[in-house]
Amino acid sequence: MNDLAMFHDRVQSAFVNSVVNGDLYFHSGKLLQAHRLDPEDVRRLRDLYVPHGDTLERAALAARERGLVVLCGDPGSGRFITAVNVAADLGLEARRLVVDDDEPLTPPGGRQRGYVLNLRDSGRDLALVGRELPGFVARLRETGSCLVVLATDHELTRLDLTVPPEVVRVRPSDPRQVFQAYLAQWLSAEETRAWASDSEILGVLTGSSPQVAVRLAGCVWESGHLAPQAGVGEVLAAFRNWRAELTGWFKATEEARDGYRRALLLAVAALEGSPVTDVFAAAELLCATSAIDYLPGKGLIGPGITEHLDGVDASRVDGQVRFRHPGYGTAVFDHVWEERPFFRQRLVDWLTGLRADRPVTVLLDLATRNGQAELVLKAVEKWSQQDQPWAADVLGAAAMSVEIGREVRRRMYDWATSGRADAVLTVVAAVCGGPMADTFDRVAFTRLRHLAGNPSGEVQDAVVRALTDLVRRPRLRLAALQEVVRWTEGSGRGAETGSRAFVDLAALRTPEGRPLLLPAGDAEALTGVLADGWRAALRDPGVVEAAGRVAIGWLDDVAHGRVDEETVHGIFVRACRSSRDTATLMTLFCRWAFGGRGDDAGRERVCVELLRRIGAADTLTPGISPFGVHDGEGTAPWVS
Repeated sequence: MNDLAMFHDRVQSAFVNSVVNGDLYFHSGKLLQAHRLDPEDVRRLRDLYVPHGDTLERAALAARERGLVVLCGDPGSGRFITAVNVAADLGLEARRLVVDDDEPLTPPGGRQRGYVLNLRDSGRDLALVGRELPGFVARLRETGSCLVVLATDHELTRLDLTVPPEVVRVRPSDPRQVFQAYLAQWLSAEETRAWASDSEILGVLTGSSPQVAVRLAGCVWESGHLAPQAGVGEVLAAFRNWRAELTGWFKATEEARDGYRRALLLAVAALEGSPVTDVFAAAELLCATSAIDYLPGKGLIGPGITEHLDGVDASRVDGQVRFRHPGYGTAVFDHVWEERPFFRQRLVDWLTGLRADRPVTVLLDLATRNGQAELVLKAVEKWSQQDQPWAADVLGAAAMSVEIGREVRRRMYDWATSGRADAVLTVVAAVCGGPMADTFDRVAFTRLRHLAGNPSGEVQDAVVRALTDLVRRPRLRLAALQEVVRWTEGSGRGAETGSRAFVDLAALRTPEGRPLLLPAGDAEALTGVLADGWRAALRDPGVVEAAGRVAIGWLDDVAHGRVDEETVHGIFVRACRSSRDTATLMTLFCRWAFGGRGDDAGRERVCVELLRRIGAADTLTPGISPFGVHDGEGTAPWVS
């Protein structure tokens, strides 16, 4: 997996409980899925959970009896992992809930779920959210579900709640126990005890916080050392971000002649794990853009690669350049960022110019660790003019970040509603159809809805592509179709894009050749939204011909026995709500069945039965078919 993909894997999943970045926790070298947790993830979270007093019991009791509990505490105090354990104790499926900018608080659907709402993620005014909570919770309780709200003291005061909720304060757990729980994921019980009992490790943990404990456990794991005597000094140096070592190194390289050495240090930090030629080319580029003297003779004169890398504490490993110490590259950038603010813009410009996975990951890390979303947003605007898939990958990763995600998603909303028509909007659409939607589906739908009304054909095309990606995911299929049909009920370009999107989605096929959108079994909600979509598409002059071709394709599938006849008939019958709808479908179906193509495959039978059902469903003249044949009692034989 490349560096950018690994960053995606990190930020699209939420680390349980706050440590490395805000509310993120290392877990077996990856992050747990933020939106839904599978049973294995929940089991791990329960193993990792270190409760404080009776916090869990009180929270679970409030959630069961009132349908709502507020876990109040600072980020990193253990609110999220407590919330997941509350849901698990109640036998509910844990799901993360996000409130978007212009979306009311609406139950997502489903039963027996424990929704977790972090107010820090809310894009709406918290007073509005508070006023919507009572009705929302009442509807959740009807489905056997509950809501766990994560809030700080400040956020709690901003909620305009008419009825005070049950508030359970989350106190930080014992950092020593947290350290052991996390380390036990990777090391044996004996190895874990050795690390947990080391005097230097205990000196760091005593009086610290769970964040410190998890970060320290992560440093032990990244070091690869199985026992403290093998490398506790290196672990603690990495934990302290190699501050003393880098301070001394930069003090020893203050002369102008050391400029290339510093450039090479940054190049290794930016491209660690890359081929030697790439690293030295990046160092040369930084020298050229920063007025640093390059090596005489373009590297022909003077030390060779090995000596140069020794000078920055790096070496070649299988043709790739790596530092000799864990976490050193991140520490290098942190040091330069903190100690040399006047060099920041030049550093960012250099990173964005390298156009490789690792430098982008460094840029994202800098933005998240320093809370500066603008670093990424400016780069995305630049890249959207050059390489839109690349820009979408970066924007999508940033949009799912705990630290800067809210600001990034807000900027995506501002772009989508701006009315501008440029490349960055197609990038936003691509992000909405990507991994972000798995966690922030309502966020994706809101931005796509605004983009659907954009005058640019390219932007509308990007919206349809994004919707295509979304409906290919079973979990998002119904929600995506419901969103599209809502667009068709409006007016203007948004409605037109909605009709066009529905036709394109209805034309999608599974690998086996059946229509992708057809429910596999009894799916009342999906059948209803499909009927609404067909009705809208067949009424839209701009897409009616294309819609007719796709509808006929569905009927061909029925005639050849590839799909369930009852399901398709039910959809088209429900699409007839007026004489106009009936006339449109009657004309379309009769041309298909009686067009004289001479390849009878049951078309006539399918058409007659479908038209009979449409007539039988007519509330004004029940039993009257579009052919004028009365069969209300089932006594008149059907003839074509």
